Amino acid sequence: MDSHRALIIIPTILLLFSVGVLVNGYLQTGEWFERSIELKGGSAIELSLSEKVDMAAIEDALSQKFSLEVRELGGLRGYGIEVKVGPETDPQDVLSELDRIGIDTDQPNINDVAAELGESFWFQAQLAVILAFFFMGGIVFFLFRKVVPSLAVMSCAVSDIVVTLAFMQLFGIELSLAGFASILMLLGYSIDTDILLTTRIMKGVGEMKDRHKSALFTGLTMSVTTLGALSSLLIFGLSPVISQIAMVLLIGLSVDITFTWLQNSVLIRWYCERRGAC
Repeated sequence: MDSHRALIIIPTILLLFSVGVLVNGYLQTGEWFERSIELKGGSAIELSLSEKVDMAAIEDALSQKFSLEVRELGGLRGYGIEVKVGPETDPQDVLSELDRIGIDTDQPNINDVAAELGESFWFQAQLAVILAFFFMGGIVFFLFRKVVPSLAVMSCAVSDIVVTLAFMQLFGIELSLAGFASILMLLGYSIDTDILLTTRIMKGVGEMKDRHKSALFTGLTMSVTTLGALSSLLIFGLSPVISQIAMVLLIGLSVDITFTWLQNSVLIRWYCERRGAC
């Protein structure tokens, strides 16, 4: 096996590992990945605080009475906590318990989502991703008019999303509407870099190795600059929504680098060498 073809082993192992993570989550919880209250219903309670608090103590006190998730909020606006509960729990009961343990609950920000509305959002979000795949697949096939290169581009996009979802679970990031927006952006970015790679290799001028290097330099430049911008958004933490979008895209674009340049580039080069068509 040529040295560049051996590189495909890395993304293959990564994909198999990610599928294992999602399957394990399904076997344990009945769902492939954890959804936020926006997609299943419930309440999110946000409290602004003047100083940091003991998150472990708060979670321990609340978990004795409620099934919930507690996380710390931070950024330029100061400190805070967010408590997420299911639709079966009254947010006022949680606030009363927080007040009892000494947490300031004077100005809570409560976001309620009915279970029916959450399921509706979940259905629409899935439909949006399916339609995006359908239309992008059609555009990719129209551009190249060849089955193997088109399938290689789409398989890379699918792999990016599967692995990103798996790492979101490993990092404890729930899939929310903001996360779905990130997934759609990642899908577009993945198709963009794969079309760049495929076009340069199949339709470029010069030796195969030179065309590959040219595509690699351009693609990595795009990815690194985007990762830098997303890192800035994450560091400054302007809002929880922006931070989540930045985190998901950081994971997804890092994954895309692996699958574009270690999987898709190998498949396209193999296709060209085998068919002598490039």
